[in-house]
Amino acid sequence: MIKNINKKGSHVGVVVSFVIFITFLIFLYSILQPVTFRERNKDYILDYLTLNIIGNSTGNMTTMIINVDELVTKDCINIQQLSLSEIPIEFRDNLMFKTDTESLNYKLQNINTIYVEVPEGGFIGIITVYFSEEIVPRFDNTLGGCDPNPYPVGYVRTFSEIFGTKITELNETYYADYEGLKAYLGLPEGTEFNFYLLSGTREVLISAEIQETPTDRSVYVEETPIQYADDDGNILFGFLVVKVW
Repeated sequence: MIKNINKKGSHVGVVVSFVIFITFLIFLYSILQPVTFRERNKDYILDYLTLNIIGNSTGNMTTMIINVDELVTKDCINIQQLSLSEIPIEFRDNLMFKTDTESLNYKLQNINTIYVEVPEGGFIGIITVYFSEEIVPRFDNTLGGCDPNPYPVGYVRTFSEIFGTKITELNETYYADYEGLKAYLGLPEGTEFNFYLLSGTREVLISAEIQETPTDRSVYVEETPIQYADDDGNILFGFLVVKVW
């Protein structure tokens, strides 16, 4: 009988120990679970913020092709068929004309005519027209003496592009009105952030770093390769780096 009583006592002890162990695990989970949730939430905020910065840095770009099929040695060429349906008159100031190697100045001669300079030494080949509200134009009101042959524009394409000018505007707003920018980007209260634009060689081009990165809590970092257009319509490769905590 004494032997049986000891067996029952040992079984009860095992059950009690098991219950205590499970209770401890539940307690531990209840303590850690909110932290785990916050960590996942910060990770979500990082993705959301990165996409939001990219979205607010993106605009439309329209390109058109001019085929100069004969050697032109005059100072400029005469474009008289630039599609008004593709480029409204009020945006004629937002144009860029480029060969494979250089950007060209232009002059708005009248509502239907644009003069585009010819590279030194004459030109034959393709000139690409870029249109976007983010482009910095290259005017030259002295252009004249153009080839009288009017060159048509063809192969019109419109697409979305990230613009360095828009990232610069976000950077300026970051320093001028940080809290306002946080609200505009939809960041929850208590979340801070920095962001950077790096060149393809990882040189820092833009640094929005008014907030000091903390050392006493986790900082989440996301680096996204991007293609973007600069002021001259050049398509460049770089990295957008975003930090949140």
